[in-house]
Amino acid sequence: MRLQTFKYFCKDGFKNIFLNKTMAAASISIVVAALTVVGVFIAIALNLGYISEQIEKTVDIRVILQKGQEDKVPVIEEFLRKNAQVRSYDYISPEMALEDFKKKLGKNSFLLEGLEKDNPLRGYFIVRPVKIEYTKELAKALENLQGVAQVYFPSQTVDKLKRIMKILNILCIALILGLYMVAVFIIANTIKITLFARRREISIMRYIGATNRFISGPFVVEGFIIGILGATFAYAIVLLIYHYSIKYLSQTIAFVDFVNISTYKYKILGLFILTGSMVGILGSLISLRRYLKA
Repeated sequence: MRLQTFKYFCKDGFKNIFLNKTMAAASISIVVAALTVVGVFIAIALNLGYISEQIEKTVDIRVILQKGQEDKVPVIEEFLRKNAQVRSYDYISPEMALEDFKKKLGKNSFLLEGLEKDNPLRGYFIVRPVKIEYTKELAKALENLQGVAQVYFPSQTVDKLKRIMKILNILCIALILGLYMVAVFIIANTIKITLFARRREISIMRYIGATNRFISGPFVVEGFIIGILGATFAYAIVLLIYHYSIKYLSQTIAFVDFVNISTYKYKILGLFILTGSMVGILGSLISLRRYLKA
């Protein structure tokens, strides 16, 4: 493509937007609305993922050893050290368990005096999985090790958390796709109105030998500009919404940490510009394909 042709496409694309200000504004508004909602759901997803990671760190497996089977500790440690599903682990000996019990009793710790010689408590491992999905599989593997009496883990919490995350992910994807389809439809109709208004001009251009590619160039640029403008406005709105929402939530729910959006702001901006421009171009191409049939 020659530079002169590209300049013509850009000039005519901006001209189309100016001549059809109302429809262009409607298209930009739809892109802004769609991407704003998408951005809000991205922020929610980021925070859910972050909170999920925090919860995953608190989920652990308690591996209780059989009484008098402390000699199996090195074998179990070797298994845990080599297992890729294990993030970290700690071994609590019977002596350490007794001391911890005394600390929890506080002033009443005298009730446990004399148990040092005949400690009824058993040693146990605290195992933290890399991901919450690994909990059940890892617990089952630990149950089969020699010297292990019982394995405890919050199975209901794990299942509920996995189910909630799956449902939220499906809802987010469905909503995002639906919003993109609406945006493409509106932009396609905007371009169609412009094409209809300029049908005589297009007929003359065809008569003198202009190709469909040359005719459609300005309209593709128009869709691209609409998408970029919508993405830019949506990005600014999402940042403002997130800033004030997190400010309020941090004061209301002090014990919950939220994602610092500045870590992802360039990625979100890039995603918005990419998807916004693609939605704009796609809307233009759909309209052009129907209108410029040979």
